[in-house]
Amino acid sequence: MAIECVTLETAHLFPGNPIAAQHKLRYRAIIERQQWDVPVINGLEYDNYDNPSAIYLIYRDKNLVARGVARLCHTDRPFMFKEVFPHMCEQGPVPVGHDILEGSRFCIDRDLPIDMRRRVAAEIVCSSLEYCLAFGVKKMIGVMYPVYWKNLFSDNGLEVTWLGSSVRTPDGKKSRAGYIVATPASIAAFREKTGLTAPVIRYGEQDRTGFIEKRVA
Repeated sequence: MAIECVTLETAHLFPGNPIAAQHKLRYRAIIERQQWDVPVINGLEYDNYDNPSAIYLIYRDKNLVARGVARLCHTDRPFMFKEVFPHMCEQGPVPVGHDILEGSRFCIDRDLPIDMRRRVAAEIVCSSLEYCLAFGVKKMIGVMYPVYWKNLFSDNGLEVTWLGSSVRTPDGKKSRAGYIVATPASIAAFREKTGLTAPVIRYGEQDRTGFIEKRVA
């Protein structure tokens, strides 16, 4: 398996249309299944933070159908946590900076077998850590259901630092704000827990070095 790291700038380096594919998956997961009240157009779910700076980590099957996705957003510009959920950060201002990313829109296709869902979820988290280490990002922050924090991170060797207590969000469920740190030690612990032994992130039809040099220029 491989997780595609896609931006608006690099989408042409991948077969098909990976960004549209992940919007379709989000529609199935967020609109059809969870019934969130968020924008929709032509079977695509989106929000204000799907902009040219967004980074998508996408797993697509052999038919190029997106089966898993997470979105990373820069925190040195408007982002969801700060604009929508600042009250959930009880430890002071919402963390921001060039070395902090927000994770959001984590979706896995429920039609996949349970073992496959776990594998896709683990690879997406691993790819996010790989991205952070490649680009000098120290923290990933976000707002998630406590069970997601536990199943995706805590149970897999990653320490979650809480930024506040659990709060009931507009969808009626309890969510909590927190962050994880991205270090060689944290990714090693995650890989040991999940059995992932090789890098999973892919940057498209160009080498990783060229992609990184362009992104940090």
